[in-house]
Amino acid sequence: MSAISILETFLNGDLPFPVAADEGAFCKIWHDQGLGEAPAVSSALRGGLIADRLPWVFVAGYQAAIRHFFPDVPASGWAAYAATEDKADPVAHPPATLSADGKLHGCKSWVAQSRHVDHLLVTVGEQCVLIDAKQSGVQLSHRESPGFLGAMSQGFARFDAVTPERTYDQERMREFGRREPRYVMLAGVGYLLGQLKDADDALQRGLIGLALGLAAVCETADVAHKTLASLDRGLQSAIDRFQVAVDCTALPQWDSDRRLLSMYSARIRERATR
Repeated sequence: MSAISILETFLNGDLPFPVAADEGAFCKIWHDQGLGEAPAVSSALRGGLIADRLPWVFVAGYQAAIRHFFPDVPASGWAAYAATEDKADPVAHPPATLSADGKLHGCKSWVAQSRHVDHLLVTVGEQCVLIDAKQSGVQLSHRESPGFLGAMSQGFARFDAVTPERTYDQERMREFGRREPRYVMLAGVGYLLGQLKDADDALQRGLIGLALGLAAVCETADVAHKTLASLDRGLQSAIDRFQVAVDCTALPQWDSDRRLLSMYSARIRERATR
């Protein structure tokens, strides 16, 4: 479905709004609705619309971005892009490396959805390798109680002679880093629309316009930094109005997680002023 079709389904009241009180529940919903097989824009927008809390908004945008830029990642199962390494204790947690025989060794210190992840994209210097998170030699552990997006499991990975399935070059990694924010923002606008419903007609119209604008920039490689900055300003203004129109105390972990919706703003603004 296109972004317009998804929005029409929502406006017609034909979009289900399931409750996913934990990550496992949202994982099932994501799979049941075929979001891994959907085009990336549709997956992000629909995933955001049906999310009942902000951690699932991040998951929706993140999964969509991964499948846009790494189309070899299987449609079934969640994936994580593992790029962060432990600079505080590199002896205990050595950086990820590839041995002479092509095996992956080392550690990564942040893995999203660590309790339900099936595929890992692991950065190794100037390349990235795809591995099966369930195969022998992959060890995942989990943070006890992450503060931000705490309903989403977040963990650590250790690799011991793991065989990669696919290798990607640095340009693919750069593109993912540059454009992932757009998908998370699109999912965020979907979430605001879903929670707002029809509480504020003018705000709803504004959010629909933002959703269509973000859908367009997600699908476009070369977008002017000022264009994305303008869309972000619109999103931040919409969030302010949303907090007036909606009882945000009823939204799970809104206070701790709402910064997801402005997490990329400083970088977007900085690029727009270069």
